[in-house]
Amino acid sequence: PDEGLLVPALVSADLGFKREILGRGAPDLTACYQCGTCSVVCPISTADNPFPRKEMIWVQWGLKERALGNSSIWLCHQCATCTAYCPRDAKPASLMAALRDYSIQHFAVPAFMGRAVSDPRFLPLLFAVPALIFLALLAALGHLGRLPEGPVVFSKFLPIIHIEIVFMAAMTLSGLGALAGGVRYWKAMTVHMGGDGRAPTQALVPTVLGILRHRKFGECRSRPAGTRQTFKEHLHPTHLAVFWGFLGLVATTTSVGIGIYAFGYLTPWPLWHPVKILGNASGAAVVGALLVFGYRRVADAERAGKSSYSDWLFLVVLGSTTLTGFLCQILRLADARGAAYPMYVVHLVFVFVLLVYIPYSKFSHLVYRTTAMLYAASAPPAKGAS
Repeated sequence: PDEGLLVPALVSADLGFKREILGRGAPDLTACYQCGTCSVVCPISTADNPFPRKEMIWVQWGLKERALGNSSIWLCHQCATCTAYCPRDAKPASLMAALRDYSIQHFAVPAFMGRAVSDPRFLPLLFAVPALIFLALLAALGHLGRLPEGPVVFSKFLPIIHIEIVFMAAMTLSGLGALAGGVRYWKAMTVHMGGDGRAPTQALVPTVLGILRHRKFGECRSRPAGTRQTFKEHLHPTHLAVFWGFLGLVATTTSVGIGIYAFGYLTPWPLWHPVKILGNASGAAVVGALLVFGYRRVADAERAGKSSYSDWLFLVVLGSTTLTGFLCQILRLADARGAAYPMYVVHLVFVFVLLVYIPYSKFSHLVYRTTAMLYAASAPPAKGAS
């Protein structure tokens, strides 16, 4: 065509995507009239990639790939400052949460796992898989109908080496799924935000340090736009408690493995052991934070935004994993053989559901938020960010 002619671009709207986002807790999008207040008051929105204003209009227009292929949906920490200051009560924070929820399923590899974990109809099947694995293992060991004699020692019921094999195999598959999902998201950002940027390895260390320090998350509290209540003021400290509590539990489990395989220091370990103290303190931090999360989600549901199925599934599974771990310890100390050993199997099932399904649950923010932060730190300014 002649250079003087303007050629209109073809925009393909995905109305099914728009309906799906609305079904995941996003508000009535017609309330937004693109005033830009949300991006102005956001404590961590940047000039080259402001949010959530553009995400609001992308979903209004049904621009699925554009909305999902952007780092901002995972850079958002859901502080809800945008919702608190929105003059039309369009609840942009709820839309960002819905986009994150949808993107987990969109980028999931294999795709059926993303659908299964996001749909409550598949919940019995998700729990049945690890339950059948451990029951089959007990049957093969001859322990399905017979409990070990003497004091309660869980390794006599289910030897640690067998548990290690099950989790190593399952976590390997899960890790490959997480890697594939992260790569798909990175490629989508490359297409829709522009350029590969410098090598992501250069930004890896600063990104990891930023995650450990929760620096950006902290800015949501340290740089408020004003004094309006967001009903998310608890988010930063409770998230820190869950984050460091979970890392403490991982460190505990790792230390136990090192103690067993490197030094022959068999479990159970005494309560006064430093590793045991770390595990109990970490578990208490997780449970305490989850209670606050749960209470605030119920008490502030209308003002802070509706919680999705994936939100509650994550809270329940993480809480149940921690609580069943405490129950195993209590029942072991009480020498309640008939309850301790079955509870141990229940605990292992919850651990499996929590860890193996990481790439497909709300816990997958470990994958996608890290990928978004890494891209933002290594890529050039986004195209069309205004």
